[in-house]
Amino acid sequence: MIHTTPAGEWQIFCKPFINFAVAAFIFLSGYLTKAENEDWMGFYRRRIMRVALPYVIWTAIYSIPDMISGGAVALLKNLLSANANVSLYYIFVYIQFVLLTPLIARLAKSRYSFLGWLVSPVSVIIFKYYGLFAGVELNKHVALLWSVLCLGWFTFYYLGLMLGNRIIDRQFNLRNLVILYIAAIMLQMGEGYVWALSDMTGCGSQLKLSSLLTSAVAMLIMYALLQNKKWQPRSSLLTAIGDNSFGIYLCHLMVMDILDYIPYYSSIPFPVNSLIVVFLSFLLCRGFDFCVRWGIRITKKQPGENQTASL
Repeated sequence: MIHTTPAGEWQIFCKPFINFAVAAFIFLSGYLTKAENEDWMGFYRRRIMRVALPYVIWTAIYSIPDMISGGAVALLKNLLSANANVSLYYIFVYIQFVLLTPLIARLAKSRYSFLGWLVSPVSVIIFKYYGLFAGVELNKHVALLWSVLCLGWFTFYYLGLMLGNRIIDRQFNLRNLVILYIAAIMLQMGEGYVWALSDMTGCGSQLKLSSLLTSAVAMLIMYALLQNKKWQPRSSLLTAIGDNSFGIYLCHLMVMDILDYIPYYSSIPFPVNSLIVVFLSFLLCRGFDFCVRWGIRITKKQPGENQTASL
């Protein structure tokens, strides 16, 4: 929905309700990570290898237009900068958090844990607000650092790690959180309007101070619901989408690019276009999964069926 939201005022009034999506992914990554680990190298290997190969493959796919003119050098640049496609940037961010987990865990349990809460807002002020409202353009090297580093998303991994490991161990009042969330949504709309006065392209950004607040409150609501044993929804549809979510995430922008060539697709209103993208991406993932499983079954046939076991 973030990638199919129309431009203009839609960004101001719609994005605040859906901007929590990436924050949720990063929050849950921290929530499901142990702060204590006797085998950090094994942790790195397991976590990074699960995403490294898809990252390389999809960087190559999205880099094809750049490689036509720039060759292998263009692919290498995209691999090192996660610049082939916006979705690949967040895998890059996730890998950074995996590598930094031991240090983040030590900070979370130290007397200086409050410093962790300052990383994202201070980074947003320095890298985004200063350039926009001071009317200056960031040095290209500084801008490159901001575009590849995980600083803006630090709050959510930090919060997830703290709650998941009971470093913060408390119950949150769901009603109060919902009230705070509504107030944060209104604040985000107001800030989006201010941004629109000077930069319409950034008014729906997920990395504004009000967006950080809204998403953080949304994560606390998620945590409160996870702690409520009575709240255990079951949905086979959402489960199926969840089981294929990484594939959907990687291919949905390619699906969108293809749909742009189809007549009349651009006239389909939001959020119907969002549902179409999810549905087609889901079918693509399931189709690929079916082909892989079918291939595995073929290769596992016994020699008596005119197949070799080694094949």
